[in-house]
Order: sequence, then C-alpha cells, then structure tokens
Amino acid sequence: MMNKIIKVKMHAPAWLIVFAVAIIGAVSFSSAETKGRYVSDELTEEEAGNDDKGLIEKFNDQLGKLGKLLERAQDFWVDEPDNGAQGKGFGLDLDLNDPRMADLMQFYQAQLDKRRPSRNEKDHRSVFAEYKPVIKSYVQSTARIINKNDKQLSLATVVSHGGLLVTKASELPPKGILCELSDGRRAEAKILSTDSRWDIALIKVELLGLKPVDLEGSKQVELGTFLAASGLDEYPIAVGVASVTPRNLSANERGFLGIGMENTEQGVKVNQVQRGSGAAEAGVEVGDIILKIDGQPINSPSELAKSVSGRKPKDQIKILLKRGDDEKDLTAILGSRGQSVPQFRGPDPSAQFGGPLSENRKDFPNALQHDLTLRPNECGGPLIDLDGKLVGVNIARGGRVKSYAIPVADLKDVISKLNDQRNVSTDLGNLEKTLGSLDEQSDLIEGSLKDVRKRREQLLRELEEFEVKLRGLKKEREETLRAIEKAKSSSRE
Repeated sequence: MMNKIIKVKMHAPAWLIVFAVAIIGAVSFSSAETKGRYVSDELTEEEAGNDDKGLIEKFNDQLGKLGKLLERAQDFWVDEPDNGAQGKGFGLDLDLNDPRMADLMQFYQAQLDKRRPSRNEKDHRSVFAEYKPVIKSYVQSTARIINKNDKQLSLATVVSHGGLLVTKASELPPKGILCELSDGRRAEAKILSTDSRWDIALIKVELLGLKPVDLEGSKQVELGTFLAASGLDEYPIAVGVASVTPRNLSANERGFLGIGMENTEQGVKVNQVQRGSGAAEAGVEVGDIILKIDGQPINSPSELAKSVSGRKPKDQIKILLKRGDDEKDLTAILGSRGQSVPQFRGPDPSAQFGGPLSENRKDFPNALQHDLTLRPNECGGPLIDLDGKLVGVNIARGGRVKSYAIPVADLKDVISKLNDQRNVSTDLGNLEKTLGSLDEQSDLIEGSLKDVRKRREQLLRELEEFEVKLRGLKKEREETLRAIEKAKSSSRE
C-alpha cells in the first residue's frame, strides 16, 4: 500500500510541485487530525469530529486527491516528447520510497507520532480519567527535572522527606538542573551519586514538605496487572499492563547458544549458526530440528530462547535434535550474549514508527517490562498498580510497546548503595577539609617557628655580646677596685 506509484505527465523537475501540493494537503489533514492538545499535554480539548479512518488511509485519500489535481493540471504544463515513455508526453514514476519523498514521509511520521488517540485506545483521556484516584497520592511524590531553558529532561521520584529523589541518570547533564514539584515550587538540584548499571541518579533539593513514596508496601507484580505512571498532573501520563515479569536485561550476564530459528511443520528449525558460538562448538548445523533442551520439549523459538536466556554463560545444556532421519544428543556450553549477539542484530522497527526511544534502554540488571507509552523524558517517575501500590520507577522507553521499570525491591537496594556512596563521599570530603585545615595550621606554625628560630639566633648573638660586655665591665671594675685600694695604701704611707 505504501509503495503505491502515481504516474503523471509533467516536466522532470515537476516532482517539486508534487511535493509542494502534497505538503499543502498534508497540512490541511494535519490541522484536522491534531486539533486541540495531546493527552500528555497539561491542557486538552475534545477531538474535532469522530473520524474513523486511520492515518495511513487518510494518507492514501490525500494521494488520490493529489492524483486528480495533477490530472487537471496537465493542461497547463507543456509536455516534452519522450519516445521511451508509454503514452504521450513525459512520464514520471512518483515512488513513495523515492529519496525525494523522504521529507514528505517524515512529515507524515511526525503526525503519526503526535496523533491524538481515539476513544477506543488505552491512552485516551477518558481512559486516563479512570486512573485519577490511583495516582492521586503519587502526584506530590513526582517531580519534573528541567534545565535552565525550561526543557524537561526526565521525571523524578521523591524517596525521603529530606529532599532526596531518584531519576534517570543518563538524561541529566553534570550541572545546571532544576527540580519542579506539582505545586509549582522549583529549586536547584544537586547530583549526589549515580549507578550506571541501573541508570539511576540520587539527587538532592533544598525544599520542605516533600512526600516520599512508600518503598515498604510493595508487592510482586503479575503479568497482566494494570499499571499507571504518574506525572505532575491529576491525570496519569500513561496507562497499560505488565507484559513481562522482571528479568535480567544485561547481555553479558545471559546465556547465549548462538543460533537463529524458525517455526516449521517439522518443529523448531535452525536457520543460522554463529561461528565460534556454543552451538557451533557442539556441532549444531543449519537445518537441524531442535527437539529438547535438558529433557524439556521445545515447541517454539520463544520456548528455546526462554530456556537458554534464563541460564548463565558457561552453563552446559543437553540438546536433543533431529538431523535428517537421525536423532542426536549434543552438549553445548553457553556463551555470553553480550559478546555474541551483534552478528544477529538488525535495525529496531519500533524505533521508526513508535516514537523516540531512550538512549540507554538495555543491560539493566533487573527490569519489569510493561507497555506504557512513555517518552524518554518521562522516565524516572513512579509506576503504580490499581491498588495504589508502588510497583517501581520507570527507567527507559525500549520500543513501540515496550518500556522498563526498576522493581521496588531492587530500587531499595540501589538507593541504599547510593546513600552509602553519598555518605562515603561526604566523609571523604570532610576528612579532606580537615586535612586541608591541619595543613594550613601546620604551615602557620612552621612559619612562626622559623621566625622564632631567627629571633632566637639573633637573641643568642645579642646575649653573647652582652656577656662579653659584662665580662669586660667586671674586669674593668676589678681593675678599678685594685686601683682604688692601691691609691688608699699610698695615701696612708
């Protein structure tokens, strides 16, 4: 459908006219489609009309109108003969995959990203209204992290009355961040410590009356649990369900067999074997049918992937496979997925049509996967279930319908470690200040001692001079006394 080709008569550079007309049509469609504000904005209006057509259908309608418009415009264009073209005049194939149409496609993709949901979708305002009581108590525990240009960087979750919050570390610059609360108060935020494995930052603000979330009353989340993400508004910023139980997303800590698979009538068929992988070393070949792993039947690629990824690198597994008419037992040693998987990696389709993704969205030690549609700058805030219990803190947008949250149990450990780092840093800072003060005092005392020593040497010289003078005076006095005695004796005679 998207590869539809329109043939019209025009000059070679006339594709520019096509593009301009398409943009005009697109703008008119866009204004009708996006009238009012979107669900994540602070203010909203109701949609204009209840158009049931999808975005792609409307796109094709616009192209149809465009074709008719061009047919009417042919009479105003001067055709140039082209013997190689079918029919009269110059034929131009207008292919939607043509690089010249990239800007037009990008424009329509932007409309898709911004499109206001219909009433039948879970992200519609009417659905959000049902979750208002659930998140009501968490609005005061949610903050917005912004830069000095008032651009939102992330959300944050209050974790102590003393002004401590946690947020997504990789979205923050080293300095120059502000924290805004739901009541409108703002204060400069200071990054105290970070954990790169979890992508969590512990920040500090000098604000009173903060309401921390309850990290003790959490419970384990089951698949299908309805969830909501709170923001600074009375409505949630997104709602959805838990789609995958918490698991390790760190590629280096998951086992990797090294095969590509497909479902066939015969069973799970190997269609790729990575060179140097555990599968290759064990003797697995393309075309083999995987029957069992460690005695457990394998009925789908997902079952095999789940069986292997739940193990650690260097673990051994027993593989029962079928090759032709024979069954074989093999033993494979799992490798590290982080080292092996790049060969099979390809572009993420969700990154193109699902909106922006978080730059750091993988390798978390443990994460709950859910389908809430979050923007990267909406990570860092609380995730709540329908009972009003804190489930975790949103940490990344990973795909079109895939976001991740750090479970509360893990969050508590991370906060404890970050606090320890903060305390160690504080103690070290205090000790360094004390040492600097002692050094300053030592320098002063040494300077004073140097002055005293100089004065002492001078005084010793003066003392020696006075002692010499004193001895001279005493000697002169004794001579004078002898002279007096001599004079008295002469006068008596």
